[in-house]
Amino acid sequence: MAPSRRVGEEQQDLEEGTGESSPAPRSPRAAHPDLHAVQRRICERLRLTGRHDQKLADPSFHGGLARHLQRMPRRYIFDFDLDVEGKAEDVLLHWEILQECADPDKRPVFHARYLKSMPARPDSDGIGDSQEEPCQRLMEDLSLERRKAVHVNDSMSISSRADFKTQLLHEIIFSSNDRPKLLSRLTALLSEVGLNIQEAHVYSTKDGLCLDVFVVDGWETEETDDLIEKIKETLIQKNASPSNSTNSSTSEKISDLQQKVGDSEIDWNMLTKGEKIASGSSADLYRGTYNGLDVAIKSLRIANLNNPSEIEFLQEVLILRRVKHDNILRFYGACTKHPYYCIITEYMPGGNLYDFLHKHNNFLELVTILKIAISISKGMDYLHQNDIIHRDLKTANILIGYDQVIKIADFGVARHGSQEGQMTAETGTYRWMAPEIINHKPYDNKADVFSFAIVLWELATSKVPYDNMTPLQAALGVRQGLRLDIPTSVHPKLSKLIRRCWDENPDVRPTFVEIIVELEDMLQHVQATKGGNRRSRAKMQKKSDG
Repeated sequence: MAPSRRVGEEQQDLEEGTGESSPAPRSPRAAHPDLHAVQRRICERLRLTGRHDQKLADPSFHGGLARHLQRMPRRYIFDFDLDVEGKAEDVLLHWEILQECADPDKRPVFHARYLKSMPARPDSDGIGDSQEEPCQRLMEDLSLERRKAVHVNDSMSISSRADFKTQLLHEIIFSSNDRPKLLSRLTALLSEVGLNIQEAHVYSTKDGLCLDVFVVDGWETEETDDLIEKIKETLIQKNASPSNSTNSSTSEKISDLQQKVGDSEIDWNMLTKGEKIASGSSADLYRGTYNGLDVAIKSLRIANLNNPSEIEFLQEVLILRRVKHDNILRFYGACTKHPYYCIITEYMPGGNLYDFLHKHNNFLELVTILKIAISISKGMDYLHQNDIIHRDLKTANILIGYDQVIKIADFGVARHGSQEGQMTAETGTYRWMAPEIINHKPYDNKADVFSFAIVLWELATSKVPYDNMTPLQAALGVRQGLRLDIPTSVHPKLSKLIRRCWDENPDVRPTFVEIIVELEDMLQHVQATKGGNRRSRAKMQKKSDG
């Protein structure tokens, strides 16, 4: 799988799934802000309001403000236009919320305030944006470098061609310990309350907390006390910290799963663990040997072991043990008893496709792109034929083996399509997630086809999807109809296929059987054209030599 060319090293890597509050992966490098100048500007703006003289006169205030700015990521400074009224006071509010969150007994911290009312189309499904220019409006709303100011007295133009109703916008600020999948749970919680996220700014502090700021609609009054109460009540009902769950039904489920995977159990003494080759949010990956075989060992960290992670681990074992295909990672066995929780699979020396494309900066020729895409499609078709939905198809979960074979991996969130109960919303990774999952709507295996479209776009462009946005902002963009730009250099038939695969309507998306046919036809045509061109050049060279 030789690349056609290489470029310079990445300036910044994507830590998808482990840092959803982290900055976008490949935004242009900006000059480091002068924090002293920013601090002076904030104090000047606060002094002009006339409401903070006592704070400004306190010498300890200035040191505390400096520490607040230092603990925040660089992007936090760039997101604020301090010339806009109220922005300096927003900084104070965030500082106060993080101070409150420093007390473990007060976590999580929720704060809500009314922002403004604005006209919205009755058929806008709560989003409220004109459909005439959704991408332009969206990029303004979600810009990382230029956060839009929100004021009670703001106004917007109203088209005379449609009727509007009024919707209220509120800001919700959340802070707690920053941890994997927290942001997914939080956005699901806001949706459960009936709120639609229109704008999001999420930050991870340098001392392990998160500060997540959402602009939402869906709450019908300006008062926010009841809103906070409803959020907290819903949080308790949903048991948003499932690691504390000890109910009998969960224990029974774990016991049932352990019985089902019993015959996949391996002898721990025959397993030799070697060097660590990767780390995830709850597990580490090692190279090792088992019964003379070169293997990869996915070892669940005991410190991260809780009921949900154990269930996810056992479900992955159950799916891996029943799938056998040339383009699916081969499963050898598992250890499912305390203290050893690990999955043993074949070792893939080429690593994952995400690293190959983005960390090693490889650009692929069209023939290589098509061959990889066909391999992925065949593996996914096999899964769908066996009623398995992967639910987290992305380049990081596609591995490169010996002889450059391509295999699909990581079935931690995969499910049977016929599985009882509603599919979990917001399962997967934001940049590759289908809109029906983001919108908490029913979904099926066509959600995998949407994710495949993003993978295909990556193969064709060698770029990180939505690389100027945070993961959540990318999801909000997809929710409102945003799609990636396909360069004109991409083969027209490939461009057309990508657009069909990420269509808003799942019914319009092709099946993997259809995708395989299209890709193989494309590959055959490209190879025939290249062969014809080589023969023509050879004839011309022969004439020239004669």
